[in-house]
Amino acid sequence: MANNDSEKTMDQQRIYNRDSFLNNIADKLGRERKTTPVERPALKYRCHHDVMAEASQEELKAVLINYTETALGARAVETTKAELAKTLKSVCLHYCTNEEEGTSRQDSETILSADERLLALVDPTELVDEQHFVHVWDQSAGYEPNISIAERAQVGVVFAEQALAESGTMVLYSNPAQGRAISLLPEASVFVVPQSALVARLTQATAALHEKAKHGERIPSCVNFISGPSSTADIELIKVVGVHGPVYATYVIINDM
Repeated sequence: MANNDSEKTMDQQRIYNRDSFLNNIADKLGRERKTTPVERPALKYRCHHDVMAEASQEELKAVLINYTETALGARAVETTKAELAKTLKSVCLHYCTNEEEGTSRQDSETILSADERLLALVDPTELVDEQHFVHVWDQSAGYEPNISIAERAQVGVVFAEQALAESGTMVLYSNPAQGRAISLLPEASVFVVPQSALVARLTQATAALHEKAKHGERIPSCVNFISGPSSTADIELIKVVGVHGPVYATYVIINDM
């Protein structure tokens, strides 16, 4: 009972005039306001939970990599915690190369998430090269400076909460240290994800959010599900990659994490 009272108090603190708003709706409907929780119906079929339910992390990784490279037109790279900085530098420099001349672009730039999990694994200075500059998202700098860097950067590197094997999807929670612009504005998006965070499909990703809500945890204001580089098949069902966002995407999977 104490837990319910605590959760109710938290809800009241987060939502202003909630009771009066709901009471007014009930009054307009001509009935008493229902305050008891709705009982979730038992589903006759739960096939959405059965897909790859018995798959190991290695098997999920194999499915993710195959779908990413065959259906999404993206790259998947495996690495370890010890090799992550070296791997990220290689990936970033790959996207900062002039393909026609095979040389590095002048003053190429990468913007790196300031997510503490990523910075605990990578020292941003390890990614710097003679003509490759690395910026870390700086929440204290405000909107304009960060957006300006993200707009001109060739690469944006973020840390993913989960990866969905079935659809090659990366799950990103909104986070002050990891602005959405990092994965949306640069030419190439690089997603770092632990192998332990690989799940079968959207079912498991939404279940994790449901558990957060159930236990009174704060839910991210925005959850992005990103499947490879931007693309469309609106014109005569022909898939075109790189239409309204990042043209390239690489998934960096940390095998020993």
